[in-house]
Amino acid sequence: SNRRTIMDDPFIRNYIEDLLKNIRTQVLLKLIKPYTRIRIPFISQELNFPEKDVEQLLVSLILDNRIQGHIDQVNKLLERGDRSKGMRKYQAIDKWNTQLKNIYQTVSNRVG
Repeated sequence: SNRRTIMDDPFIRNYIEDLLKNIRTQVLLKLIKPYTRIRIPFISQELNFPEKDVEQLLVSLILDNRIQGHIDQVNKLLERGDRSKGMRKYQAIDKWNTQLKNIYQTVSNRVG
């Protein structure tokens, strides 16, 4: 068959594989864009390729800084977003807590 003849050519197969990866990447990026959390099995089903391949593609996108996020392998979940933003929020709350504690101690010392 023509397909087999074309795919048996290593030169062409190499370019077809690169083209396929680029197409999958673009479709994956469009699919996950509106989500902050999305399940890898859902992505696999929508793109019609194995979860293992989806995860590998997501890892490469994260490492290349094309998407911000991390993969929860236990729950098979991509969580998008910058984790440092959440950390800054907790640091701000901790600072606020320390300031409130200082105010409380100052007021307690003046009253008592």
